[in-house]
Amino acid sequence: MSRPDTSGFRGLFLPVLSGLLLALAYPPADLGPLAFLALVPLLLSLRAARRGAALLRGYACGAAFFFVLLDWIPRVMVLYGGLSWPLGILILALLVAYLAGYFALFAFIVAAACRRHGPQGLLMAPIAWVGLEFIRGRALTGFPWGLLGYSQYRNLALLQAATLGGIYAVSFLVMALNTALALLATRPAPVRARAAGLLSLLLVVAVHAGGAVALWRGERALASGGERITVAAVQGNVPQDSKWDPAAATRIVTDLVRLTREAARGGASLVVWPESASPYSFNRPRRVRAGETEPAREAGGLVVEPDRPYVDLVTGLAHDLGITLIAGSVDYRVAGGRLGATNSAFAVAPDGSISAPYDKVHLVPFGEYVPLRGVLFFVDRLVRGAIADFAPGTSLAPLPTPMGPAATFICYEAILPDVVRPIVRRGAVLLVNITNDGWYGRSPGPPQHLAMAVARAVENRRYLVRAANTGISAIVDPYGRITRRTRLLEQTVLVGVVAPRSDVTPYGRSGDLLAWGCAILLLLDAALRAASSRLGGRSPARE
Repeated sequence: MSRPDTSGFRGLFLPVLSGLLLALAYPPADLGPLAFLALVPLLLSLRAARRGAALLRGYACGAAFFFVLLDWIPRVMVLYGGLSWPLGILILALLVAYLAGYFALFAFIVAAACRRHGPQGLLMAPIAWVGLEFIRGRALTGFPWGLLGYSQYRNLALLQAATLGGIYAVSFLVMALNTALALLATRPAPVRARAAGLLSLLLVVAVHAGGAVALWRGERALASGGERITVAAVQGNVPQDSKWDPAAATRIVTDLVRLTREAARGGASLVVWPESASPYSFNRPRRVRAGETEPAREAGGLVVEPDRPYVDLVTGLAHDLGITLIAGSVDYRVAGGRLGATNSAFAVAPDGSISAPYDKVHLVPFGEYVPLRGVLFFVDRLVRGAIADFAPGTSLAPLPTPMGPAATFICYEAILPDVVRPIVRRGAVLLVNITNDGWYGRSPGPPQHLAMAVARAVENRRYLVRAANTGISAIVDPYGRITRRTRLLEQTVLVGVVAPRSDVTPYGRSGDLLAWGCAILLLLDAALRAASSRLGGRSPARE
């Protein structure tokens, strides 16, 4: 028989312990192996938990985890959102309250499975976890920060599973090992439960061994030569509070030019600037002058034109150095009689031509627009420098580079596999991530962000060049090795060598089939339980 339920707050020790141990698996502690056993205490506490106790325990685990993982958010809200500390802490509390709900649902589902099937019900844990992670990554615009699989960004052998099922496959395997340990620790337990635990353990070991072989083969393939190109990421290290200060504009651009020349001297033919690297834009709005055409007046008396001095500076720099430059910029355009701003990236060729931009398609709530502005009128945007909220992009086309198309994605999009994968499928041979993590300062935000970006390289088997305003800039190989990286808050140029790739991974072809399958199984399980309840099929002994 299972251990008796310990009701109320007395049963929260193990779930809270799980949440705290799990948080230690991510930066800054970065104790990734802890993730393999961190959730065992929670699982053990659910074996005989009633409905209410299971919900409370899951919620406590999630709250402990997210409060530690996201403790840097109030600082961002206060320093760059113009909020008071109490309000910044309140926003963190509301976010944690929402995110912890997914842990509560997970605990409810697993506990229900244990009531129906005994200890073997714990086998529902990997399915429930991945299904809910997948839903969290999409619901309410999606917030997939801190998925379980990201804890293994340094465990390169296991991380190779991402080529098969994306980061969700890695999450599945980590939870499968937690489940195996929980089943093997259950006393007393049926033979079937122990066998299921051993099979789960063997599954993870087998995938880990397969990943180690893939790494060995990949290392040999990368060392065998082939076409290579020298690239550079420019880290201007512009503090967020002076990024849009007109008094700092000349210095910022002068530093970017100097660092770009340094990159070219290092042999780079592709140079990447960070997100909105310069306070100037390739295109800018201005007031309509007397005598200009009437259509221009439809955008509130504004018209968009190239910022000629800035455009000439950037195109001249690319031409003089013979490089391709990918630069982030706030862009403006008139559409439907209205002036809009986008968070964009441009490719400037050695001949001085400028590509059509990639406009960020997945905007950050409160960072680039305020959702429900009528209700949240007191919240300012964190990103300033545009005249209004940003508009989302509509195209996933890669940008041109000397080695072929580059899947360029901006900031938060690095944690969204469903944004990056479609760009790669359009023929991209390289990944480029431009970001501004200056909001985060020296908090755990930048290393957590980098850890998630690493998974995009493995999922798509592409080199990744990452240029961050204040760090951490990095070059990642197609197997997830961070070959070069910068420190936080340093002005520097990161130079490295990458190679184009055109192969397509199983994940690139099929996408999130595993995650979709887990989510659908959760819905079917809920439907079957509801039908059983209506038909009076519940077992009082187990409920």
